[in-house]
Amino acid sequence: MADKTPNKILQTLKRFGMRSLFIPPLVAGIFIAIWIVGNRPQPQREVADEASRMLRVIDVPVVDVVPRVVGYGTATPGQTWQAVAEVDGRIVEVHPELESGSFVNKDQLLLRIDPTEYEYAVAQLEAEIKQAQALIDELTRTEENLKASLAIEREALTVTQREMERLRQLASRSATSQSELDAQQRSVFTQQQRLQDQTSALNLLPAQKQSQEANLALKQAQLAQAHLDLKHTEIRAPFHCRIGTVTLDVDQYVGTGQDLFEAYNIDLVEVEAQAPMSEVRRLIQNESQTASLEEFSMQRVRDVFNVRAVVEMASSDIPARWEARFMRVRESLDLQTRSLSMVVGVDDPYEQVIPGIRPPLLQGTYCRVTLIGQARPNQVIIPRHTVHGSHVYVLDDEQRLRKQPVDVAFVQGEFAVIRSGLTGGEKLIVSDPAPAVEGMLIDPVADDELLDRVVTDASGADLALPTATNQDQAGNTGGSDD
Repeated sequence: MADKTPNKILQTLKRFGMRSLFIPPLVAGIFIAIWIVGNRPQPQREVADEASRMLRVIDVPVVDVVPRVVGYGTATPGQTWQAVAEVDGRIVEVHPELESGSFVNKDQLLLRIDPTEYEYAVAQLEAEIKQAQALIDELTRTEENLKASLAIEREALTVTQREMERLRQLASRSATSQSELDAQQRSVFTQQQRLQDQTSALNLLPAQKQSQEANLALKQAQLAQAHLDLKHTEIRAPFHCRIGTVTLDVDQYVGTGQDLFEAYNIDLVEVEAQAPMSEVRRLIQNESQTASLEEFSMQRVRDVFNVRAVVEMASSDIPARWEARFMRVRESLDLQTRSLSMVVGVDDPYEQVIPGIRPPLLQGTYCRVTLIGQARPNQVIIPRHTVHGSHVYVLDDEQRLRKQPVDVAFVQGEFAVIRSGLTGGEKLIVSDPAPAVEGMLIDPVADDELLDRVVTDASGADLALPTATNQDQAGNTGGSDD
């Protein structure tokens, strides 16, 4: 037992000695690893670039805005003349140009009805007037004669009365007989009767003369009517006009009140255009905001609106335009559309014809009417599609998107007028930024074409009318038939 114990101890020491050989390298390795980790360089942090969106922008402009309202209507003549027969008779003459579509000048003879019957009536009444005038002259001379005779009879009565007084004095002295006195008395009575007859005849003359003068006045009135009827046998154009429907021919008998033909005034064409009342309000210029009843007149209405108008052919490929003038407002709103009807007039449309550019404005032409108000200076405008509810999107100084609340005064065409929220010069995002994230980085691209289009629309520069100098250009672009 004593021999085994030392052996076990030696074996144990050998195993321990063999294991302890691994401890120093292990410890050294741990220290080396710790040193390497502690002294290695720190990794550099790389910050990724922030992504930006490319959007179109414009500088918010401040311009003088020309308010306008667009309506549609049909062209009608400013004046239509319906020729009606005012006398009976057979048509004996018709103007060779009395055909539908022809032009005739003012006072030109268009039609003549047989005047023979009316000439006879004039001649007869003229003779009756001469007869009545002769009777009046006769009564006048009779009156003068009766007045002269009456003066003589009064003198004769005076003489007989003096003789009667002389005989009466003689009879009182028995110097004359009673029979002579009675005879003289009878002479006085006879002279008084003659004076009375002359006076009665003279008193009747004024009534007779008045009756003849009334008859003369009646004949003169009948003669005036006869002359008027004779004049009505000729129908002349009341103004420069274009003939419409014609329903007559030579040798045709016409009666009083029968329709003959119609004609249209070529000096004026009217267009009645309808527009919503809310839009029409933009045109009204009334600084006082009040108007007394005494001020209500057509001139007052024109002054309040103070607009000009441009008429265009709405249903044609020809971009024809006419300058027009505001004339009046219809008396009521349209019951179906609740819109207001405003009437504008184009003066001398045929004189404004430019071949190939501006045709005549014919009756029935469907027109687009633009009413143009007075310019409103220094208005902030933006494209209407950039308004998102009650705000727009703008860029801040760091090129980041920001929401900007705005108050829109009104919208017209492609633009909106801003009452508040923008002052002009801001960078306005005109592209659709959806999704619009507040603060996102923007890469702006200027949209000058959109800016020019909006400014042109707001300033009314697109409403210029073609002039005669454009005629050659229109002819050159029209091509050749060869």
